[in-house]
Amino acid sequence: MPNRILKESICYSENVDSLTLFQEVFFYRLIVNCDDYGRLDARTKVLSSKLFPLRDVKDNQIKDALAALVDAELVTVYESDGHIYLQMNTWDRHQNIRAKKSKYPQLDDTCKHLNADDIRCNHMNSDDIKCNQMNTNVPVIQSNPIQSNTNPNTNPNPIRNPSSGGRKENALDELFDLFWDVYPRKESKLNARKAFDKIKPDRELVETMVQSIQKWKLSAQWQDSQFIPYPASWLNQRRWEDEIPAPSSQQKPQRILPAQDFQQRDYSGVEDDMMASLAKEMAEAKRRGEV
Repeated sequence: MPNRILKESICYSENVDSLTLFQEVFFYRLIVNCDDYGRLDARTKVLSSKLFPLRDVKDNQIKDALAALVDAELVTVYESDGHIYLQMNTWDRHQNIRAKKSKYPQLDDTCKHLNADDIRCNHMNSDDIKCNQMNTNVPVIQSNPIQSNTNPNTNPNPIRNPSSGGRKENALDELFDLFWDVYPRKESKLNARKAFDKIKPDRELVETMVQSIQKWKLSAQWQDSQFIPYPASWLNQRRWEDEIPAPSSQQKPQRILPAQDFQQRDYSGVEDDMMASLAKEMAEAKRRGEV
């Protein structure tokens, strides 16, 4: 297995920063186990044995970690000829490809993509029926018609109450817009929305976030845009709970004199210091007989 390359920029990746510590370890161990094209057998048992040969890691931990990588857009999981594989995204940008052929099928238009929900609901073990039942919005038809008709008034196609789920999603959209409008760094909005949805804040918490962001904007740290964290990182780390530094206006600014001002400055003190230093050096040289 050839050596893999890890660049310093990975420390500043918002996608990686959105992972937990275990998920990040999982990601790094994937990198050193993939073939030269960034592909690997994605079956749960295979990943567990390859990535953690000396540890007892549960199947659910493997599935959750892989699903998190899919959510973070670091990995693509796909099905080809009835088998499950993974492809590391942007692999060719960072790694050297030496082998002429991959060990695993290429990801193309004929492959079926698996999302995070597919992975978490045991699709990795080919339990397609269970996965489909969990994700579908229609009722599951029972195999026994007598049991399914115990209530003759049951509607086989119930309509959702629009006042519940739809209204809640619209409210969350509105709250996220409030956060996004005030946050100064407008990057990776999709990841920010995922982090926001995990928190599921109410209006009171969003107002607290907004007040915190307004104070952070006045801090000396945020005057330089490179020190403003990505919005997803700010949310994941619950930065609104941090102690906010003093505003930059309280720090004494340093005045940089223009070039023409240097001719008008008083250099007498500087000249005195220079003459004293020169006299001291002459005395030392005379004492040593060099003058």
